[in-house]
Amino acid sequence: MKKTIAGGGARVAVLYTSVAAALEDVREELRESMDLALNAASVAGALVSGGFDAHPVAFGTDPAALCLALRGFDAVFNLSEGPLDCPQKEPHGAALLELLRLPYTGNGPAALSLCNDKPLAKSLIAGAGIATPRHRLYPSAPRGRCGLRFPVIVKPAREDGSSGITEASVVETEAAMRRQVGHVVDRFRQEALVEEFIGGREFNVAVIGNGTAADPHRALPPGELAYDDPRFRVCSYESKWDPEHPSYDAIRSVVPAKIPAPLRRRLQSSALACAGLFGLRGYSRVDFRLDADGAPNVLEINPNPDISPDAGMARAARGDGLSYPALIAEIVRLGVALGAR
Repeated sequence: MKKTIAGGGARVAVLYTSVAAALEDVREELRESMDLALNAASVAGALVSGGFDAHPVAFGTDPAALCLALRGFDAVFNLSEGPLDCPQKEPHGAALLELLRLPYTGNGPAALSLCNDKPLAKSLIAGAGIATPRHRLYPSAPRGRCGLRFPVIVKPAREDGSSGITEASVVETEAAMRRQVGHVVDRFRQEALVEEFIGGREFNVAVIGNGTAADPHRALPPGELAYDDPRFRVCSYESKWDPEHPSYDAIRSVVPAKIPAPLRRRLQSSALACAGLFGLRGYSRVDFRLDADGAPNVLEINPNPDISPDAGMARAARGDGLSYPALIAEIVRLGVALGAR
């Protein structure tokens, strides 16, 4: 497997799940831009430029056929986020690669499961003494008071990509909170996570490394989501995916963030603490907001963040001296260093 680290023709499958079929509520013209096939092509191109023999491979609907398709590859760059059109099955993709004894990039089933269960992740973060907004979990609309400080934000407990988050998710009263909880439970068929809304500046920190002696975690320069229009307070589904929505251009990604060194160190230190707590491998991202005292609070951990050339992680890597092909090659090296898990 040494040839995989340096390229030299090593075969790498760039495994992705095509999400277009699962986007039932998304306009047709948005589906292509949201499809992970585009990311897979970018990653494969970066690997080819570095001397790898890389090929995008769709996860498909037949795991047995996928096992056959992966024969002959030295490693897998794992971009599968929704095997069998189900985001909750993201850990299953990594588990399949482990059963096949194939080295793969990114996080394993345990970390993917923990991080994508937002209430559980928040409980672990708080239990470790890392600042995070107080929260409650509701399987149905509550009758009594939630005991949290308003405003609060209501979101699905186990979704990603800001699915289920709009400006209406931030509510100011108990009555509005109950209505929004009912909407989330009915729409997404899962519990609603209610947490105190923190309205300060929003940052994210990408982390690379395996958390081992040979490859310790390293925090990249923080990025900031800058809210230019006071009408918008959250990074919603529309602001991420819909170019025609007014919030799409009203929230800017500034990488690296223009912040004082002490705040940069606090953000990076907290991100590294989260990486250690969850045993993160390869690459990940931790999202923050500053509270009224200017202290970073962890919103969530993304164990499989956007790795496209213009995304925040790639831009943070460039700010740290890593070109996009170098970042992709480093992620492969980290996966191979862990071997067949």
